[in-house]
Amino acid sequence: MIVRRLCLGLLLPVLMALVIPAAASAARPLETGVTTPDAARSEKLGYERIKEAGASLTRVIIEWSAVAPKVEPGSWDPTDPDDPNYNWSEYDFAINNATESGLRVLASVYKAPEWAERCKTAREGICDPDPEMFADFTEAAAKRYDGSGPQPRVRYWKAWNEVNLFIYFLPQFRNGRKVSPGLYRTMLNKFANRVRAANPSNLVVGGGLAPLERPGGLGPLDFMRRLLCLEGRSNPKPIRGCTVQTKFDIWANNPYTTGGPTHESSGPDDVSLGDLPDVRKVIQAASRYGKIDSRPAIPELWVTEFSWDSNRPDPGAASMRTLMKWVPEAMYVAWKAGVSKFFWLSLRDWERAPGLPYSQTIESGLYFRGKTMAADRPKPILGAFRFPLVSYRKNSGLTVWGKTPAGSAATVVIRYGLNGNWQKIRTLRSGASGVFNVFIRTGKGKGNKGAVQAQVIGGPAVTLGQPKSLPFPLKPIKDYLQPPFG
Repeated sequence: MIVRRLCLGLLLPVLMALVIPAAASAARPLETGVTTPDAARSEKLGYERIKEAGASLTRVIIEWSAVAPKVEPGSWDPTDPDDPNYNWSEYDFAINNATESGLRVLASVYKAPEWAERCKTAREGICDPDPEMFADFTEAAAKRYDGSGPQPRVRYWKAWNEVNLFIYFLPQFRNGRKVSPGLYRTMLNKFANRVRAANPSNLVVGGGLAPLERPGGLGPLDFMRRLLCLEGRSNPKPIRGCTVQTKFDIWANNPYTTGGPTHESSGPDDVSLGDLPDVRKVIQAASRYGKIDSRPAIPELWVTEFSWDSNRPDPGAASMRTLMKWVPEAMYVAWKAGVSKFFWLSLRDWERAPGLPYSQTIESGLYFRGKTMAADRPKPILGAFRFPLVSYRKNSGLTVWGKTPAGSAATVVIRYGLNGNWQKIRTLRSGASGVFNVFIRTGKGKGNKGAVQAQVIGGPAVTLGQPKSLPFPLKPIKDYLQPPFG
């Protein structure tokens, strides 16, 4: 009876959908990426599986100290990628495998050789790297992967990672003063100059900030404002006397949450997924006051790391059933905040040392880890990542958002299901990037029973083996405390 009443209420819009092809509203693009196949492996199979997961991007962290000589030579050219003192083999292997698998690479340059550090600490490679030496190495890397030689073209270049954390960048403070934003600005600007000189169409990614303020570090919003010569949380304004611009084309955050997709941090300068609009506000203010040197008028916003561990295998992590709903919701929340690229960490669960607590390991892969990568098994959340679909009851209808698995324009059928009975409620055409975002009027409806599912008709999604999204239950999951790493 419930289904029958629902069908009566839906009859008119269904007929209209059949007669008039319903176009998705002007949907901004969202591309997905997976950070890496594994913590230490860059097998081609891993990159092929990233592509099969509907992603178009992956990240390769180029460790400066791994490519450069252990001792600085007395005579050499550090800007020349063909200088015999450099060893690029590890990164040639990874970037070639990724590119041949159909992925675009975000190259993140990190970790200085000891001779390029201007201070010493227990953790090598992070202490006040010499900005000019960093720029020289960046020039060599950007030249090697400019596409003019045997190596693939890399267009996206990121300077360092999570520079607001003391475990990745020092010093954060000097005599009680917060100095890391200024030090990073100098590094980033020199980095940008060399990346852009190597190829004018290269794009520079800044930030990649950690989500929370930790003892010995800065909150990401505090770091951003200081970097961009701004002050004031509610209405950022220029700092008097701070006139330097910061050079980047894309700003990145790693907004891990200690809750669900809409979770907002308790710290005033922290950035969980639900706080991304605050990041956008700082970027817009900095652009308005001329504090950013960027090729787009307002830099793009990317999420370069995000995930939750899953239970299984992590007993303290969110359940698979919860994550099947949270994963697409996370992508939707990011998209609503203006994010154009969204990277998941990672393809497979990382190797876990015996006795190490689960809270200190990564079990957020899209695949359960096997003895070999070929033996890995896909998690149910792989389908939610490959073909994300989100729907909410609103007023007298349903809002529906999603992205086709191939990330390209396609015909999409939306269905509503209750007690195993499915009814088509809309046929639409997604945007060029595969994103669709519509409101479907269905009548008043009752409660949040049932689920919504999308199906792509023909095209690459069928080739990828997932023409249908996972059903998205309309019953919401309330936000609760859930550490991202279990």
